Amino acid sequence: MVHASESEKAQRYIQQLDDARCASRWQDIPELCRKVEKHAPHRKCLTHTARSEAQIAAYSTQRPSTAASTASHGLSQIIPSLLTTIEGEGDSSQDAFQANVCLGWLHYVLDEPGLAVARLPRDIGSVATRFSQEGVSLSGWSRVCVVKGAYLKGSAQEKTGAMADAVTTYSSVIPWLTSALPAAESVQSKVWTENLLVRLCQLSDQSTGTGRHVSSVDALRSYRYWAKYSDATAKSGGSDASSAARHRRLAWKAYYDTLSHILRHSLPYEPEQSSSTSEKPPLHTQASLRLRQRAELKRVETVYEALLIKETQFPKASQTNHEIEAWVDSVMDNWRLLCGPTWSDTDLGEGGKEGVARSVLDILYRAATKTFHSTQILRNLFTVHASLAEFDLAFKAYESYVEIVTRGKDRMEKSGESLEGIDSDSTVLRTSAEAIRILCRFGSRQEAEKALGIGHNIERWLEQFEHIRSASDAGSIVSAETVVEPTALATAYCAMGISEAHWARYTYEVEQRSVLQAKAIQHLRRALAPNLNYPNNIEALYALALVLAETRDIPGAIKAVKRALSPVSANSATISTDGVLSPGPTSEFGRERKLIPLWHLLALLLTSRSDFAAAEKACEAAFEQFGDPVTLFGDEESNAYRSEHLNENAASDVPVRGVVDCMEGFEKSGILQIKMTQLMLMETVEGSVAAVDGCDELLALYHRLFGDPAQQKKIQDLSSTANLPPKSAVGTIRGSIFRGRGSVKTPQKESSARNSSVLSSQASTAAAPSGAAPAIQVTEEDGTTHTNGHRHHLFHHNKHEDNHTSIGRSPSKLQKRSSASLRRQSLPEADQTPEVPPLPENVANGALTSNVQRKSTETGEQPLGRIPHNMDHISPPLDHDTQPPKQDVRLPSPLPPADYVPPDPRFSKIQERRQKVSLLIDIWLFISALYSRAQMLQDAREAVAEAMKLVETFEKEVSQESSTARTLAEKGWGGGKSVEKLWADAFAARGELLVAQERQHQARNDFERALLHFPDHPAGIVGLASILLDIYSEVIPLEPGHRTEFSTPSPSPASITEQNGNESTKTRHLASHTPSVENQLSPPLLNRLAARDRAFGLLSTLTKLGSGWDYSEAWYALARAYEESGQIDKTKEVLWWCVELEDTHPIRAWKNVGLGGFVL
Repeated sequence: MVHASESEKAQRYIQQLDDARCASRWQDIPELCRKVEKHAPHRKCLTHTARSEAQIAAYSTQRPSTAASTASHGLSQIIPSLLTTIEGEGDSSQDAFQANVCLGWLHYVLDEPGLAVARLPRDIGSVATRFSQEGVSLSGWSRVCVVKGAYLKGSAQEKTGAMADAVTTYSSVIPWLTSALPAAESVQSKVWTENLLVRLCQLSDQSTGTGRHVSSVDALRSYRYWAKYSDATAKSGGSDASSAARHRRLAWKAYYDTLSHILRHSLPYEPEQSSSTSEKPPLHTQASLRLRQRAELKRVETVYEALLIKETQFPKASQTNHEIEAWVDSVMDNWRLLCGPTWSDTDLGEGGKEGVARSVLDILYRAATKTFHSTQILRNLFTVHASLAEFDLAFKAYESYVEIVTRGKDRMEKSGESLEGIDSDSTVLRTSAEAIRILCRFGSRQEAEKALGIGHNIERWLEQFEHIRSASDAGSIVSAETVVEPTALATAYCAMGISEAHWARYTYEVEQRSVLQAKAIQHLRRALAPNLNYPNNIEALYALALVLAETRDIPGAIKAVKRALSPVSANSATISTDGVLSPGPTSEFGRERKLIPLWHLLALLLTSRSDFAAAEKACEAAFEQFGDPVTLFGDEESNAYRSEHLNENAASDVPVRGVVDCMEGFEKSGILQIKMTQLMLMETVEGSVAAVDGCDELLALYHRLFGDPAQQKKIQDLSSTANLPPKSAVGTIRGSIFRGRGSVKTPQKESSARNSSVLSSQASTAAAPSGAAPAIQVTEEDGTTHTNGHRHHLFHHNKHEDNHTSIGRSPSKLQKRSSASLRRQSLPEADQTPEVPPLPENVANGALTSNVQRKSTETGEQPLGRIPHNMDHISPPLDHDTQPPKQDVRLPSPLPPADYVPPDPRFSKIQERRQKVSLLIDIWLFISALYSRAQMLQDAREAVAEAMKLVETFEKEVSQESSTARTLAEKGWGGGKSVEKLWADAFAARGELLVAQERQHQARNDFERALLHFPDHPAGIVGLASILLDIYSEVIPLEPGHRTEFSTPSPSPASITEQNGNESTKTRHLASHTPSVENQLSPPLLNRLAARDRAFGLLSTLTKLGSGWDYSEAWYALARAYEESGQIDKTKEVLWWCVELEDTHPIRAWKNVGLGGFVL
């Protein structure tokens, strides 16, 4: 403060004294005070305060010593004089304010926090505001005292336990600081401002107990000012104190933890306002809010990580960097949420969830440079790499993890000392269980074998746990349940059972299959033991029921499924993004989504007992558990019933998404599989023609779930040149599977050859126009035919007239039939207990608001959109003016969400395409089989052609990635089939269709081609073997076109006996034939014998494989081969096995329950 009576020299010395105090030049204070007293004797308060501050600063910097008590006694002598000076000056001047702050500092240094609080001003922020309002220019030291006084008072309040008051005191000066951020601050200003802001940031941490004293909005304001202050003072450097860098880092950590806490607990988030105050604050949508929230979190994450990596030293082998590991845990928790179901790619900005995962990978690799053999980081690397479908790198991390853990356990067993930094036994078991889950769900044979090896490792570890525990207890026998967490042990037993059951499907050793299945059942039952606190684990119950079904224990399987479907299992623990490693957020209708395969499995189990009415109810219950149809499918299809005017007005409205829009690909395929089972049930109960009439709904449902594959291919082609999401900076090998398509293309010659081969067997039939859909011809009783116009297209969807006389179906294709009609078909016992467990009592039909929705509910129809197709657009045929199709899904109101459904890995574009195309091809072949059994052969042929067209297109896409034979023969990770397997399916289906047309020789060519693409194809082997046995038994001629043996006149009764004798002699001769030079068999007889032997070899191999050991058609064909060879005893044995298989055979194969095998 400058007085008018002060001379220029006095003003200069006063300014020099102020500068010295701000610059911490305490050694210059006495001389400057002397000069000020000489030229401005009336400023006694100023000089006395400055000398006192110099003494306090000298005392604060000295270390504890024997002279400490003497020095503190000297400081206490300053108090009376300071009080006298303050009383003489008054409270209105800056000098008095500085003296009060000095007195508070003195009490604080003397460890008298109560007196410090009493001496300092009540509201320091208001004091600074008052000086500014009076137009008084604050000196540099007065500005320092404002911040210094707030920090000293707040810190003293903390020492007295008044945390809420401390936070209020710290926050009181933030508005004053925010009003004017100086370009260059003095040393003392930086020290005290930084101390105050750092402490305020730490106390405002919403993830700690002190955070309850501050709202999340106020905390963010403080953190943002700290970020601005840190940026402004970064060039000039911060405080020189030794611990200042650590405190700054902890402030950024508190900032990050608060943002993480807001994110994880869905607390109110207020974005930072722009600097322009003239504009009104914009209205933020949820998407824009989330974009800004993610950007702020990423910015703070980058700053804190840089400080942490810079200031952390590499530890010794016996040490652990706990702050690094805590940081990694926090990053992983945020990743689980951001990449979970509650956030979408659009919420995360550029790169989406894949970009988030890759940034997490970078953080993990950088954190690994500051840790020594961290099992935590290796475990998280395994998790994140697996989420990106980089399974090779994921399992390299897992193998390193297991190696380090194993060595650490061995050292601990030898030394008897616990090792720091090694994961607990429970975590190791959960991580290994997650590895098994990934291998079995997304892998093939090689991965199944690897999963079995991990299961053996888990079994060995459990034995070691029991051994270590028993040895430490002086010989007392204690099981592993007392060493490991019970739930972790249950998870481990479940994973072991899944690995064994999964390998039983692949093993070539017939004797081992039953042993593996028995061990799988044993381990799964042990996982459900009550003492492991997980008796209603849905995953274990599902796997157990499926294994029991495959071993033909139908009652046991039904019991396990009912237990999983019961309300008791609703309290199961949630599962996170990485499967079983840590708790995660719950998914919407998570439990109901998990129960869909269980309802399907129950339906198949009931069909094995010929209880088709109950099976139909089980299929319907899979959808009824979601409640209102809008809940499951959304309301985006309801616009089809609106006028154009209403649609224009509602164009800006965001359609309500259904549960299916949140489902993963495996879940969506499960819904389609249930629909296919419903069609099979309809065929069994009402006939093939009725089932064919529901195929258009199956295609409509595929389009609702997966969209249009042809349009997706166009989008994929357009986006192939676009920028890919940001890759990890740590090496480029991890991103190789995400590269764009290469320039390798299939030659046009090969493509045309494939086209000619696809249509080769249809040369004798009239080709349909290229744009026309397959027409269905129904033969009447008088032999005449007429066309029904069944046109099942994915692009252009048409329907029959509701009152068509030839079909006689109601408008709803899969509407609920009456229970009475189904009971007449299945004929269960009158006193039989219901096989389908009831839905929970709180599930009731939801009320629909619109008339259209109400009508759909009453009639059992769910509207679906117009369906695109991979053919050119054509006009709808006659009597097909009902658009769009309607779907029968009458559902009650929703249940509350229960479990978390872990998302599938982010597969490459070609793998996602493989999953969708493979499923669509299976649907077309399924439709073709329905057509064939309904004697609609022309339409069946067109459906097979659709499938082949899809295979050919997909083969070209795969060839653009890589044109090697291995690429075409392997399906890779994830669902779907290889190109060769798809060709085999298509050719086998066309062969079966040709057999139905009695064109066996052309069918043989297709079966041969199927085996050429996939040698172990079950349907192809059975179809070819049946034709070869027909050739051997002379049911069909050896070569096509020779049919003289079928046109010979009927023999006279007198010659029948002689002919039968010759045939029996010839049969015995062929059956006992052994190759020899002396044999004089004619070439036709040798060819027939070779056909029989080849059929026997193919069938014998197939029945030993996992794909054919329970395939009753293959065993029946093998029995025929034994019979043709004269081995009657073998024939009887195989036929009895066929009877046993058929007695428990479901309407569809068990593998159709889920793409993930035994993993739910």
